[in-house]
Amino acid sequence: MLNSAGRPPLKVTLTTPRSTPGGGISGYICAGLVAGSPNPVFNGLWPPSTQGFVAEGTLPATKAGPAPVGFVVPQLCAYVQPPLAGGDQNEWKVDCGTTANRDASATLGSALTQQGWTSCGLDLGTASWAKGTARLFVAESSLAPGDYPKVVQPVRPAASPSCP
Repeated sequence: MLNSAGRPPLKVTLTTPRSTPGGGISGYICAGLVAGSPNPVFNGLWPPSTQGFVAEGTLPATKAGPAPVGFVVPQLCAYVQPPLAGGDQNEWKVDCGTTANRDASATLGSALTQQGWTSCGLDLGTASWAKGTARLFVAESSLAPGDYPKVVQPVRPAASPSCP
């Protein structure tokens, strides 16, 4: 069992026997952890030289690929679907809980500030942030069932390291 405050325990079960290079199954489990994440991003037998990932269908998840550059979601939040990766921007839907989702700009804004981002202001329910030449936008949810706050990041760096 792996435990994290505020989350149900994660029971790890190995269903397919795997062997180690010396033969036989090892007596331990590998878990991929990220600072600020409420759950492991991977648990199981992790082959050497492979990157941890969250398989499609195992959501909510505390890791996304691609992940926002320069930002880790706070522990109380999780990604609710794989990111929408595009040529111009990437978009993530984030669930921080019913109460926190009502003010995603404040909820995620606190984490952004702690991680060195500068607020560029709020416009029509979307807060913009800058960190060097990276930009990030937090769009509020409509609060309709199935809708979540969005984190959007342009793929290309900004021309200037300050807010527009």
